[in-house]
Amino acid sequence: MKRVIVLLTLINFALLIPGVIQPIYSIDITSTVDAGIAQFEGQVFQRTRSILGAVQELAESGDYLVSFLILFFSIIVPLTKGVMLLGSIYAPRKQIRERLIKSVDLIGKWSMADVFVIGVFLAFLATENQVQENRFQVEALGTQLEVGLVTNITSTLGPGFYFFLGYCVFSIFWTQVLKHRQTTNPSI
Repeated sequence: MKRVIVLLTLINFALLIPGVIQPIYSIDITSTVDAGIAQFEGQVFQRTRSILGAVQELAESGDYLVSFLILFFSIIVPLTKGVMLLGSIYAPRKQIRERLIKSVDLIGKWSMADVFVIGVFLAFLATENQVQENRFQVEALGTQLEVGLVTNITSTLGPGFYFFLGYCVFSIFWTQVLKHRQTTNPSI
């Protein structure tokens, strides 16, 4: 039974690592300018980010608190929980196992990983396939030109989002399973 528990705990890590390293989202902004006599289209902005990349970029731009909070709640806390879960499996005494499981359960209640995933998803929904159109007049060579500016914002969720979401769901489920097994079968 311990092998199955270890395997499932390692699966939890296997979801976390690509969830942190792989891109969680991409944003692409393109604009089209239609001046009647000519039309121009170009990419204005493109950004793809992973959790680890966001932490690094925030730290480099001086946003140390936000960078640390994302690092702490999305990387350090999950790794600590995983190590504690593995430790609870091999702890020599029942009291140590119980404390580790209770600690993981307590940390899970205060963990911000699930909130982070929901935040990313809401940001994705807020920017998914938005189009903004503006029309204005420009004087060129003594003539008024009608100019149209269309800006498209497209966001996509990357594989890191789904891995991290899988980690969050699996982690909550797995912690509850271990907590239940500990109370029903304290010898594990």
